[in-house]
Amino acid sequence: MEIKNKVILAIAPHLDDIELGLGATIHKLSKDNTIHYLGLSMPPLVEKDVFMKEFWESCKHLKLSKERMVLKDYNPRDLFKDRMDILQLFYDTNKAIKPDIVFVPNSKDIHQSHQVAYQEARRAFKYSTILGYELPWNSMTFDMDVFIEISKEDVKAKQASINSFETQKHRMFFSNDIITDLAKLRGKQIGKDFAECFELTRIII
Repeated sequence: MEIKNKVILAIAPHLDDIELGLGATIHKLSKDNTIHYLGLSMPPLVEKDVFMKEFWESCKHLKLSKERMVLKDYNPRDLFKDRMDILQLFYDTNKAIKPDIVFVPNSKDIHQSHQVAYQEARRAFKYSTILGYELPWNSMTFDMDVFIEISKEDVKAKQASINSFETQKHRMFFSNDIITDLAKLRGKQIGKDFAECFELTRIII
């Protein structure tokens, strides 16, 4: 099933979750679709000006447009406190852009702020296809429902995007080959070279 001429919304509880969870898919889909990016917070314990410089550099590799971005500054460790504001933000976003597909952290993600993003997205975007992306370090289990084949070019773009976060290299999932290795593993599971995998919450065709 080809994904073309769709309005796609990618939701990041923290700025870098999209890049880590589905950067290659975003790079692939940016060629034939309109991508919107909604970021709720920066990661904790970062220097804002330095991190944002890295973030904008990262966006270039994934062909993300500033004009289709909404970036908020909620508390990255306590999105629960702002969940009603976040639900209203999601509701307003849905009304404004009417996304066909929404990418959000998967339902099994144990990070407390990722859970808020998933739960409120399910409420606000119930008339859209909803796919939960994979961040293995946050999941004890994961439902592998949807595989999207990606190219070597897409994987390289994702890796370049992640490498833009120079100040985050000390974090385990930034500093080794986990991104490429996971893309290879998911690819092998469907007989392809590379893939990214998603949990299906809702599909509307």
